[in-house]
Amino acid sequence: GFTADKLSVLFSIMKSTHESSMVQFWPARRSFEYFKNLLLQHSVQRPPYSIGLFSLPDVKSITDYAATGYFRHYMLYKYTFTKKTEMRFSTIFTHTMSVAESFPAGFMQPLADAEDEDEKLKREEQAALSQIESAKTEVTMEELEAAGVPQDIREQVLSKVNDELAGMKTKLDSKLEEENSAMRERISELEKLLRSKEGEVKDGQPH
Repeated sequence: GFTADKLSVLFSIMKSTHESSMVQFWPARRSFEYFKNLLLQHSVQRPPYSIGLFSLPDVKSITDYAATGYFRHYMLYKYTFTKKTEMRFSTIFTHTMSVAESFPAGFMQPLADAEDEDEKLKREEQAALSQIESAKTEVTMEELEAAGVPQDIREQVLSKVNDELAGMKTKLDSKLEEENSAMRERISELEKLLRSKEGEVKDGQPH
């Protein structure tokens, strides 16, 4: 069975999926896409973007439950929770100034300048990694002098410290690469599983 924290997150995912789908009147495929993204964000350990709460077997159980339960009856939920909407229009001419002219200069930016949220997060993450990679990994004679290291042993200390720093950097780079590789494999497995379930969802009815 699921632990209390897993049950709490699962309930929140289903609640958020249902509320967003009903309010925005999404079709079943769009609703499942939203559900899949929320589930991925809680199945991969990649702070602060996602957290690895659910395991691969958990993800399979949850998608089976959602596909054969909620999404099987999706059209029923959609009919039940969709409110009747009445729209009334009226037009009042008060001035001839256009809407765009009423905003401050630079307020209305071209749509072509917009940036996708996923691309923005990827760009920020790459920038952060670049800063880490370009961080200083060597000590200079001037720094040893400022630290009060005696002149007769500065060269030996400088060589020893820089060798240690180089070794630490190599180990850190290797560890980061291993973690990134493992994370990419996990994401690939999860996406493959969710894609197999996505094909079962069409207009609220699984194949």
